[in-house]
Parts: sequence; C-alpha cells; structure tokens
Amino acid sequence: MDLSKYEAIDWDDEEEEPDEERNNLLHCLRHGVDEQVVYEVLAEEPVQIRLRLQAAEAAFTGPNRARNEMWTLLFDTSYKRPDWLRPVTGWRARPAEIREWERVKGHRWRGHP
Repeated sequence: MDLSKYEAIDWDDEEEEPDEERNNLLHCLRHGVDEQVVYEVLAEEPVQIRLRLQAAEAAFTGPNRARNEMWTLLFDTSYKRPDWLRPVTGWRARPAEIREWERVKGHRWRGHP
C-alpha cells in the first residue's frame, strides 16, 4: 500500500455511527489506538509488514513520536473516497512485528517496550 496516495484519514463520526463494530474510531479506541497514535505512526517511520489480513488491506508497524511505543496499525482504502486512508484496528506491536520493522529499517528499535 502506497501511503503517499492518501490525502486524509477517514474516521467515522461517533454520533452518526454509534455501533462500535462499524465505527472505526470507536473500534480503534477500544484497542487503545486513538487518532494521535495513527497520525504519529504515519508521520514517523511506518513499515508495511506481512500479516494474514481478513478485514484490512495492509498492516504497518512503527513508533509513536516519543519513540517509546511501537504500534501495529491496519488500514483500508476508504469506501467513501479512494484518496482517504481508513484505520481498521491496531495494537501495541508484538515482538515479531518489531523484528520485521527492525529488519526493514536496518537498525534496532531502542524504545521502551
């Protein structure tokens, strides 16, 4: 997935779609991923990793701005507009995901797990 082709992040409105299973913001918040985490990971050093995906187009692992947490985030192209990136879910990166980030970046992550 080429992140440079996306112009905006597609978040659902909590009032328009209160169903946590259909509202991507509420779903992500349930997993500890807020808007700031998504923006920071995308602005830092995200690396596309290979995961078996069923509900998303691509997975990226990367650090937050403070570089003290590593996250894995799943994305789709938005159904609303093809130039919007839609967060699906995410979590604090697992050791195998961090190792893949390190392999691609060519250096070790020195953050605090």
